[in-house]
Amino acid sequence: MKTRILWSLLASTTVVLGLAACNKAEAPSEVSSDVADAQANRQQDISAARADQNETQAQTAGDAVSPDPDDRGDAIKQRASAQYDTAIAAAEGDRKVAKEGCEALQGDAQAQCKKSADAAYDAAKSNAQLARDSEKDRGDAVQKLDNK
Repeated sequence: MKTRILWSLLASTTVVLGLAACNKAEAPSEVSSDVADAQANRQQDISAARADQNETQAQTAGDAVSPDPDDRGDAIKQRASAQYDTAIAAAEGDRKVAKEGCEALQGDAQAQCKKSADAAYDAAKSNAQLARDSEKDRGDAVQKLDNK
């Protein structure tokens, strides 16, 4: 019984100390380096997503002006997905950069900063989804012209 209580106390102390260390501020030089790395990764990810988006644009160029509504609708949907991927790459990169910047703070300020970064990401993701879904609905509407 005493051993069980001691282990419980040890475990809870370890958890409390671990959580306290999670919100500890990093050195400014380390934060600067981490932010710079996150910014570079963000730029690479966005560039790759834009390249994919441009490729999709080029591949669907013929279908986008096709007299066949099914082809035009497909092009709209494919382009919407590519635009979504680019927006998500930017949002994820922004969140990572912001969270690295939060590491300069400590305690509740750091936790709030990270929550704010997550909230901004969630908002950007939601906006990207709405835009994608709207365009896909437009693609569906174009395709329905063929079924009349």
